[in-house]
Amino acid sequence: MALIFLAGFAALSAWDRPASLAAAQASVSAVTDKLVYRPGDTATFNITVDSGGQTVSGDLVLKVYTPASPASANPVGGQPLTQLSIRNNFKTSGKESLQFGASLDSLGVSAGGYPVRVSLMGPGGELAGATAWLAVVDAGAHAPLDLVIVWPVSSPPGRNPAGQFENTALVTRCQASPEAPDSILQNWDLSQKYPQIKTTYAIEPSLLDQLDAMSRGFQLKEGSGVRTLAANSPEATAAGGCLDSLKQLAASGNSEILATPYTFANLPLLAKDGWEDGNGQFRIGRDVESDLLGLGQDPQGGFAPGLMVTTDSLRYLADTGSNYTVLPGSFRGSVQAGPDLAGAVSYRLRDLSGERITAFFAADDASAALLGSQPDPQAFFAALANDYAAGGQANPVIVAPEVLAPALSAQQRDQIYAAIKGAAWLNTMTLADANNKYRPSTEPATLFKYVDTVSGYVSQTYYQNLTAAHSLFEAYREAVDSDSMPMISLSRKMFAAESGYWTGPGADPGSANQGLAYLSDIINSVHSEFSRISIGVSLPLLQGSGSGEADVTVKNGNSYPVTADIVVEAGGVNFPRGSDQRTQLKPGLTVMKFPYRDAGWSRLNASIKSNGVVLAGDNATIHPISGRVWIVLGVAGAALIIGIGYFFLIVKRR
Repeated sequence: MALIFLAGFAALSAWDRPASLAAAQASVSAVTDKLVYRPGDTATFNITVDSGGQTVSGDLVLKVYTPASPASANPVGGQPLTQLSIRNNFKTSGKESLQFGASLDSLGVSAGGYPVRVSLMGPGGELAGATAWLAVVDAGAHAPLDLVIVWPVSSPPGRNPAGQFENTALVTRCQASPEAPDSILQNWDLSQKYPQIKTTYAIEPSLLDQLDAMSRGFQLKEGSGVRTLAANSPEATAAGGCLDSLKQLAASGNSEILATPYTFANLPLLAKDGWEDGNGQFRIGRDVESDLLGLGQDPQGGFAPGLMVTTDSLRYLADTGSNYTVLPGSFRGSVQAGPDLAGAVSYRLRDLSGERITAFFAADDASAALLGSQPDPQAFFAALANDYAAGGQANPVIVAPEVLAPALSAQQRDQIYAAIKGAAWLNTMTLADANNKYRPSTEPATLFKYVDTVSGYVSQTYYQNLTAAHSLFEAYREAVDSDSMPMISLSRKMFAAESGYWTGPGADPGSANQGLAYLSDIINSVHSEFSRISIGVSLPLLQGSGSGEADVTVKNGNSYPVTADIVVEAGGVNFPRGSDQRTQLKPGLTVMKFPYRDAGWSRLNASIKSNGVVLAGDNATIHPISGRVWIVLGVAGAALIIGIGYFFLIVKRR
């Protein structure tokens, strides 16, 4: 009897298993044959059902919901607007594709962006499903919708601190055939293929630097060795062609180049401790862009990586000449403006110190759909269709990246540009065009947005090391000419160490280790430069009571001058001409004198400091001799002289 029960239970379990596993593993995908429809069109859905290795069965249905934003938490919640049957009693044990066509009239849709759910329904509900989007536009119903696309072109730093490239991933992005999904060449190709479409570009200057270095010939790490690739190697040639394409892009009439930090650093992180590195990042970034892209004038617009412009980092853009920038749409609530200005297209923003910049706000739903980690061209056009159906009240629609490495492939982007080309209801413009058309006509509004960007174990550890290296970096920056080659080289390494690729929310131990290598190199480099500076202090052998003079000798063994503070300190000692002097130490020896008044025996310490960091030190003892001691010494000396005379004149003569 027990055996019969067990056999029956096993059979029941085997009968039930396909349905339960199918519900967990089956999947559905659905895409439309066009990105944009007109009222009255017929939409064709290309549907694929994957059983996940099991047998699945049920009814395939299509549900259309009311227009919604692609950023909605649940755009297919509530009752559907329309429900149609695709196929009843659908069954598959593998992967099956089918098409389903329906007129927009039968779907009950007019103008707007509609979420559509394609579901495989079983007795207990949905076994699997997918959400697609319908963008329906009644072209001519309103004035064209202004569209600004801000496109980032960036890459993680590929060189180690020694200047050797770790791999050829950047070269792969420069190959025309086969074209990489994140091809750099696509930007120039699209600008030529669609000259009527305008795009604003945020090109990372360190990317340009790397392409330029590769084009001249470079060293490539291979296992434990290093291979040298000449300037005429295929890899170097490809990198040079990539750089040339970006130069042509900058010179084209349908592109705008924004100023960016040298590396796509996290600007709020740099502002956290009041560092000035954000300014340095933008200054060097502008120099690299102007030099390698051949810009006729400095960019007027600025780009903050991840759109992270906060109250404490706004000055980085404003100080370095940027007139306008883009913020996330979610930042609107952080602008202290009156109710009548709540929906303004742009604001003249200021921080607490009074720095000002014009800010536009990105359309978060369209931006995430196009430039997010999971791009969806259908959702992108659905968001635009909703804005257009509203009568253009949201002009302009600005699409800007919070994700620095767009996942949109070159083929998808070409498809999107092709759809924009034929859309009379869209008017593409650059951010500069938007700044001219939508200038704020209000008094400056204050931005109150603070972000603590350090979170997670990896980020916290990295930030601690970054802070330690930065202290030495600042000491060196204060000591030497900012235009000197050692300083320029060290600055670029420091800025590479501040890259958001290593300190951002997606930081991982593997990438952080490469950043830590930069920090170690910076620390070692500064120690090496400062180790060639020494100081010595000397005092008279016989020191009078009440006053004296210390001789301080500094040796600068570097080939360039170093500016530092020479500091003398001693307890109970007064220095009438001051106890510290800022001095430019030329190569060789520099001798300085420090008069002092003392109140007794003391230890005099002399040191060289830069930005509070002690570079070298020495000490000597002040041992003043009082008047009574001088009398005793005088009597003793006289007695000694008399004794010597008595010995030679009387004793020895006898």
